Amino acid sequence: MTQSPPSDTLEAVLSRLGDSLPELTDETCLRIYRDLASYQRVVEREALESSVARNLRIALNALRVGTAPTSRSLVEADTTAQERHAVGVPVEEIILGFRVSISLIHERFIDLGLSLGLPVDAVITGSRILWDVSDAFTTRVVSTYHDLEVTAALADARRRAAVVHALLEGRWPADPAAYSLDPQTRYAAVRCELPGTVDGEAVRRHLEASGSDGPAHALVVIDDGACIGIVARHPVALNAPGTSGLAVGLGPFVLPEDLPRSTGIAQQALRLARRLGRSGILGLEELGWRLAAATRSDVGRLYADRFLAPVAAEGEFGREMLDAVRAWLQHGRSIPRAAEALTVHVNTARYRLRRYQELTGCDLDDLDDLIGLAWALELGELDDPTL
Repeated sequence: MTQSPPSDTLEAVLSRLGDSLPELTDETCLRIYRDLASYQRVVEREALESSVARNLRIALNALRVGTAPTSRSLVEADTTAQERHAVGVPVEEIILGFRVSISLIHERFIDLGLSLGLPVDAVITGSRILWDVSDAFTTRVVSTYHDLEVTAALADARRRAAVVHALLEGRWPADPAAYSLDPQTRYAAVRCELPGTVDGEAVRRHLEASGSDGPAHALVVIDDGACIGIVARHPVALNAPGTSGLAVGLGPFVLPEDLPRSTGIAQQALRLARRLGRSGILGLEELGWRLAAATRSDVGRLYADRFLAPVAAEGEFGREMLDAVRAWLQHGRSIPRAAEALTVHVNTARYRLRRYQELTGCDLDDLDDLIGLAWALELGELDDPTL
């Protein structure tokens, strides 16, 4: 940058510019409070006066040394960003507010320079320096504000996660209103494991939005590779890209003190859903008897030995028999509908069902056998005692 000429005229201009602080402050405050809504609401006059004085010192120093400071050296911009961020002023309005201030300083410098006889080239040089000051200040404010936003978001995420863990353990937060929680509302625990290919934040937002019920808000966080939290109503099915095969375990809706029980059932529902290859929002209503059955691996082993093992030795025909049995159960125990679903002749379906009964001893007209058969087909032989 071109150095300022060592002239008495320039120093006179800068001295008069420094003396203009009261007028610059009044005009800056007038314009900012008139044009920027967030400043009207939350920025006190004293804070704005300090900013104007700070901006003027930066401008005067740059004009004296003949070059604008780098954005890295502008710690004053950090102060402005921190003060405004603390009261919730958007970064866009911080920049607009600074530009009002520096523009008035810029205009006053040009007016004083021309009126006091500062050479035109010196006025132009000073003008360029002030533009550079504006650019450097803006760059530093944006960078600092971004860092503050990231820090605040991480702190908020940690606070929310701590609240969620407390809720799932049956402990009500000290400030429930801060999270729009109602102690009289029934909530259900939710849990969803997040593979690396899934946008976890999109899943979290979906569960929180669709799981809120008017003033009773859901609260869902991402914690250790999973979405966990509470919902005030049954969330709607996931529809974000890449979530078609995702399972979400849902506990029963209970009062807050019973959320540990809901949490345990949500975890069981998720494990069982993944074991069965199910996807979607799955709880007691969707999984029903399977949740209870899955806890009895000894009974499951008995039914698997009786209703599945005998046909395993039949190879491909064994698989065809089991497909016929599944289709028959899924279509209201109708052989014609099962045959249609399998795209085989009705007599073929009837033959496969008969051979299945002959090999296993299963009576398809006996309720107990039907229960055991459904258990075996759905759950197979579960050895996981945590289900």
